Formats: sequence, C-alpha cells, structure tokens
Amino acid sequence: SLCDWNSDVCSSDLVAFGRPASVEALRDQAGIASLEVVDDRGLRGPLRLGAAIRSHRPDAVLLLRGSFRSALAARFSGCPIRIGTPGDGRRLLVSHPVSHESPGHPLPTTALYASLATSLQATVASARPRLQLPREERDRARRSLAGLPRPVLGVVPGGSKLPKRWPAAAFVEALERLSSTFGSCVLFGGPDEKELLGEIREGVRASGGMPALDLQESHHGLDELRGLVAACDVLLANDTGPRHLAIATGVPTVSLFGPTDHRWTLIPGADERLLLAEPFLDEAHVADRHPDACRIDRIAVGDVVHACRAALRSRVSSEA
Repeated sequence: SLCDWNSDVCSSDLVAFGRPASVEALRDQAGIASLEVVDDRGLRGPLRLGAAIRSHRPDAVLLLRGSFRSALAARFSGCPIRIGTPGDGRRLLVSHPVSHESPGHPLPTTALYASLATSLQATVASARPRLQLPREERDRARRSLAGLPRPVLGVVPGGSKLPKRWPAAAFVEALERLSSTFGSCVLFGGPDEKELLGEIREGVRASGGMPALDLQESHHGLDELRGLVAACDVLLANDTGPRHLAIATGVPTVSLFGPTDHRWTLIPGADERLLLAEPFLDEAHVADRHPDACRIDRIAVGDVVHACRAALRSRVSSEA
C-alpha cells in the first residue's frame, strides 16, 4: 500500500534525474536536494540511468516521464518502490501503478503530475508550474539584453519535430508587422537550429524591422536560457521547452500548435494565448491523428500579430 511508506518518503530528500535541459530548468528550486544529469538515450541509456539512481540508494522512485525506458531504468536501479503510470508496457516495471487514463481524450501532463504527487499524499495547491530564479540570474539576463529597445519579444521558431514549426517566412512577416509594437526581438534555438535562426534574423534585418538578437550567434548557453526567457516581455513560441519556462516565470506567452494536440500540455492559470492550426476540431478528435487538417502553416500571420499585441497589453496592465 502507498500509505505504508509515503509519509517517510515525503519527508526525505528529493534527488531529481534528467537530461541537461530539464536539470537546468530545476536548478536552485526549493525542495530538491540535488540534481543529476543523466542521458538515458541509446541502447545502454536505461542502464546508465538505473546505475545513477542506485548510487543514491533511494527509498522510492517517482516516475514523471511515461516512457518504457524510464520505467526500465527504475527497475534496473533495484529500488523496490517504483511509482508511475502503468501504460506503454510498464505494468510489470512499476511496483505501485497510478492510473491516469482517459481513452481517446488527451489529458494535460500537469494533471498527471498532480495525480502522482497526490499518490504521495502531497498537497497540490496549483497545477501551474512555477520557477523561482535567483536575483543574480535575473540581473545577468537583464544585462545581456540591456542594449535592446523595449519591449522585447522572445521568439522560439524551432521545435523537436518539423511539423511543429511554424514557417520561417511567417515568423519574418509577423516580426515585421510587430515592429511598431515591440522595440526588439530575441531569437531562441538550439545548435541544430542555427540555420533557421539565421534565416529569420536576416529576414528581419532585410525588412528594416526591429533589431533582432540571435542567441546562437551571441553564444549564450543552456544555463542562461531560463533567465533570458524571463527577461522578455512576451514570448512567441511553437510547442517547445521555452514555452514552459516562460509560463513558469510569469511571461505572457503566445503558443502555436499544429499536429500536436494542445490538450496534452494545457497549463491551467497560464497567461497564454493558444493559436491552433484547426481551432474547430471537436473534442472527440485528437490533432495528432489529423496531420493534414492541423498543418501548422494554417495559422494566420494576422492572428499571431494580434495575439502578441494582446499579450503585451496583458503584461503592461499587470505591471500598472
């Protein structure tokens, strides 16, 4: 039974394991005793992660990720108490399954995490994620953006998969039209998106629009990402990690969704404007299963421009 041991677990130290981006996002957060960077990709990835977990001799492992690989790593750790959802073939790998299923209907990941936390008899005051940034981190980010005219629009044109990326030309047009509203923009992206960022940067410059800072070009690292996101006045993003950082740090966000159903990552209480490629898809249909109807290039530039201006008004009114 969960109740036999969870009061002891909840009073113990928490050690978080994750890939570099996840670990950086959780740095300096209250309640986490230590953070461990472990890449569990590749054939031996679950073994590496399992060994890292085992080195801490934990009383229990709480699996936030719903993948088979994460549950396999927990089993390799040798820890007898492994809490997580039983789907994706994990039923024999978790010792304490927590059901969180609604066949055919996407459920927000925040609700899943709340269910897992509740299984430990923890109180979840709000499902909206929040990140607390040290003052020196915020000050460093402000210094990095000090030369840019305000307000600053953060832009995330990349994404883990090509179908999730709004076209580069559409970003350029939107930024050109927003140059009368925003003083400058900051382009966020990973090393493999250098060409994409360069295309948008040069397009904005050629149009004579707002100044654009390309963070790949200026060599800012992953350890600075959340501070730089928090220093923006508004963030315009595809369905990506920086979107979550913006919401968790209170930055008004405009999020673009194509053939990925927004309900998987719906965040209650977020200052966010969601733009869907097919906004009239009824609740019984999942965007992931209708890639043609939900092509992200169906999102109109005018709608994005309007949403960004509304997000900025929200920011200004909240600070008044």
